Amino acid sequence: MRRLATSACILLTVPLWADTVADMRSAISQLRATKPIHVSIDVQRSRKNEGRFANQQFTGSASLDVVEDEAGLRITIPRAILERADRESREHTSDPRKTMPTRAAINDTQPTEVADAVDFAGPFLRLLETATKVSEARGTRDGRPVRIVVLKLTPKLPPEATSIFSVKFTEDRMTVWLGDDNVPLAAERIQRGTAGFMFIKGSMMNRSSWTFTHYGDRLVVLRDDSSYAGSGFGQKGEGRSVQVLTLR
Repeated sequence: MRRLATSACILLTVPLWADTVADMRSAISQLRATKPIHVSIDVQRSRKNEGRFANQQFTGSASLDVVEDEAGLRITIPRAILERADRESREHTSDPRKTMPTRAAINDTQPTEVADAVDFAGPFLRLLETATKVSEARGTRDGRPVRIVVLKLTPKLPPEATSIFSVKFTEDRMTVWLGDDNVPLAAERIQRGTAGFMFIKGSMMNRSSWTFTHYGDRLVVLRDDSSYAGSGFGQKGEGRSVQVLTLR
């Protein structure tokens, strides 16, 4: 009887994850993003294209001050950043061979992406809409015990992607480092595929890596590191975007 009781206690202390994806959805759905937040965001963008039609390369950076509360989202670009972007524009006008990396970095930073960074619950739930679990194991990340969950994603593509450009993903997987509260600590998504038009085909690879923090009732992206690479149509291209957020 004593041995049986001990075995029962052990079983009770080991959680059973019958449906990890459903548990994640439930936990993240509780994050309503009602708590005001003030952050600074440092952005670095790089892009390189070379081939028959275009050759371009730049690396640019910018800093933003962001506040989101019940009034909405407010983004402030420091005066020094704006002056640097203006100087680059004047230099480009005088010599078109000169690039405008700061202006490009600002233009590539969309307000909706900034909104997602301070409230990633919605975007993450959308990623989970077509997710099915491939594997799950225990591990550690930054010294914390986690569950490492590998998911297969099958998102729907817009009609033109399949009817005109024949876009096909041979791999679309996301690895999630999950805390015991079923809120993700980090995630990485990798997509590999091909695209074609008539008899011309190309390959592509996208990678997105996120590090999260749980701030009040928000899922906040502390670091977003995304990159892409592709070739085809006589062109090769690659790019990277790193966005680091600091809570104020």
